Amino acid sequence: MAFVDAMLRRLLRRRMRSAGLVGGPLLLGLLLPWSSALSDGERSPVDLLGQMSRALSELEYEGTLVYLNGHELSTLRIAHRISGGQAHESLLALSGPVRAVARSRQTVTCVLPDARAISVPRHLGSAATLHSGSLDAERLRPYYLIHGLGRSRVAGRDTHVIGIIPRDNLRYGYRFYVDEQTGLPLKTDLMDSSATPIEQVMFTEIEFLNGDSTEAADTTPTLASKPPASSLSSAPVDAAPWWFSELPLGFEVVAGDASAAASAAIQRRWFMVSDGLSTVSVYIEPDQGHGLAGHKRVGAINAAGRSLNGFQITAVGEAPLPTVKAIAAAVEGQP
Repeated sequence: MAFVDAMLRRLLRRRMRSAGLVGGPLLLGLLLPWSSALSDGERSPVDLLGQMSRALSELEYEGTLVYLNGHELSTLRIAHRISGGQAHESLLALSGPVRAVARSRQTVTCVLPDARAISVPRHLGSAATLHSGSLDAERLRPYYLIHGLGRSRVAGRDTHVIGIIPRDNLRYGYRFYVDEQTGLPLKTDLMDSSATPIEQVMFTEIEFLNGDSTEAADTTPTLASKPPASSLSSAPVDAAPWWFSELPLGFEVVAGDASAAASAAIQRRWFMVSDGLSTVSVYIEPDQGHGLAGHKRVGAINAAGRSLNGFQITAVGEAPLPTVKAIAAAVEGQP
């Protein structure tokens, strides 16, 4: 059996090389578990991604999901509602200390175990529990391979498995397990360059609701899903007096604070840099001498910081450390 597996791996590697595909261990790790090709009449991965985007913004449901980050496992109760044309989520931790997170259009509020609540301003790039927002396949294709990976079952439901596989080491890979009936992603794997899952989110049970609810019946905080990344890049971002030079291939500034909103006395700015799938937030504020110098990692989140002309530059996002460091290094300006 080991000999057969080795032969299959060598054969698949030769085919990928002849097709001009790169990605190394990540590509192999994503493709090997599913070797069946799409049958006639099967929906394409791009069509399934479109259905997934619509499901995330239109469906109402309740369920229990598990979140695995490294060796830490959490269980969450989630309720997803549509109110005023906006998607909202309520989250409640079922394991560990009692805690909840609320995200509105304006703020993010964390409810701590002692019932204290801490609120901070929310930026448009803040992610929801499930990856949401439309995905522009044409924009992704130069940097990712979008591939159907067969079928699987999650929470007792049939799913199509889609791999979004990076063509280089500048971004992470994804596996989406898309519900065959509704299009909702019932499981999402975030993969590093060695095909090792960094984060996994999976429903263990789910109930789909009718669509006539106008407000969440749950009393836990609501969490609004992020807007599509493609809509954030519809207009040029005024970054003055800052600018970005030599961003990693495929990344561009797609959102940011209006420069007029930054007080001349405070001069705090925020920008979001994205390749259409991976996003990195960049924060610029006066250097108080206690900002991040160097880099730090928590799960899939990497952060890099440095000082520039009396300001602290901090880049944070779900992207490999070299990418986050390069984005932080690309910030230039002399306010």
